[in-house]
Amino acid sequence: MDAISREQVDKLAEDISFVKKAIEKNSSILRQIDFRTSLRLVVLVTALATFFFCGVFHVLIRHFGAFSAIPTPTKAIAFCAIALVVAFIGIFKNTGVLKSARTFDPGISLRRLIREYYSFRLYHHFVPMGLVLAFACVYAVSIGESRFLVPILSIGVGLIYNSYDTLLNIDEFLWTSYWFIVTGFIVMVFNSISPLLSLSLTIGCGLLLLSVIWYLPTKKMRAEA
Repeated sequence: MDAISREQVDKLAEDISFVKKAIEKNSSILRQIDFRTSLRLVVLVTALATFFFCGVFHVLIRHFGAFSAIPTPTKAIAFCAIALVVAFIGIFKNTGVLKSARTFDPGISLRRLIREYYSFRLYHHFVPMGLVLAFACVYAVSIGESRFLVPILSIGVGLIYNSYDTLLNIDEFLWTSYWFIVTGFIVMVFNSISPLLSLSLTIGCGLLLLSVIWYLPTKKMRAEA
């Protein structure tokens, strides 16, 4: 067999480059977004907000004696503040992810990015999970076991984060999901822990752990499936 000529080698290299670019172009934009960089500050702010509002309600309960004794206007102000913070975090998150996506596709819109992620099949993955989580919370309250709300929420968030790891191939989501699940079971068993402390230990510490990991120098994301 004749040796491969220089021209054939160059042609082969061009073909490989063409195929590689075609694959990258047709792969989901979600696989190219740097979620670590775009979400780490959002996750940190969410963790700190969780600690802050748990602290606020702890002070109010100690001052008035019980949650039910807190004046309605005070509760309204606190819950409105929570709603504003949640809205801010949502906008902050979308802005960060969209900015990262536009480094690969400058013309991408938030609507298209949402369609990239929330496909028809994905709705059938998350909707039943959300319904089960909502039913479990409502049922716990209806039978007078509201102490299970935080563990149910923590375990549910853990399952959702586990799904994020499957969809996006980001190991840190997997590690954090097990934190949520394990701590959720712990506070469910040791139900003498106050709900506010339970929320801080499960969701608050889990998110803080995730943000700290994302701020540390990391190796390149694992190979995509």
